[in-house]
Amino acid sequence: MTTALSSSAAAPTAAPPTAPVRWLLALGVGVAVGALTSPAQTLLGSTVLSGLTNAVGPWLLAPFLVAAWARSTRSAVLVGVLACTAQVAGYYIVSAARGFGVAPVPVAVWLVAGVVGGAVLGLAGRAWRTGEGRERGLGIAVLVAAWLAEAVVLFGVVLGHPGQAAVAGGVGVLLLLVLGSHRRQHLAAARWLLPAVAAGALGFGVLLALL
Repeated sequence: MTTALSSSAAAPTAAPPTAPVRWLLALGVGVAVGALTSPAQTLLGSTVLSGLTNAVGPWLLAPFLVAAWARSTRSAVLVGVLACTAQVAGYYIVSAARGFGVAPVPVAVWLVAGVVGGAVLGLAGRAWRTGEGRERGLGIAVLVAAWLAEAVVLFGVVLGHPGQAAVAGGVGVLLLLVLGSHRRQHLAAARWLLPAVAAGALGFGVLLALL
């Protein structure tokens, strides 16, 4: 019995993905999400769920989750940027193949947004996984705030679509509840939420001005 317990205690825990695996995962997930977004926009049309394919929030999940297991802040930034910009590439490649026009200015704007958003959400994902120090809860707050700010600014104020705003806001709350259970970060995330939402609203304002 003692030997069995000792062997069990000594069993290694699951190691984080190696660097090549993280890079391939970021590229593959990014391209897949971007590629699926184009036909999903047509499928969902103008339904209340259409905001899930015509919004920034869904594209921030990939860099957040893929970069969460990065072994350093630098790696988290690079993996996040790759995942986010790969989504842009996947989306426009499929859209062009489906016969939609692709203008260079929007592509450039979204690529720049992908670099910025990927870096921020990559860091946020890693901060969520570690869940320690003064930054505890900040990673979750950044992701959740993006959904909440988009619900208010884009769907609520700019477009006047309360149904889509409710869906985006609901997803944000769900993410807070689910992700906050990791290392019990709910209260810590709530502390960061208000300034994070304000920063997110400002970011959406800048993005809308560029587009």
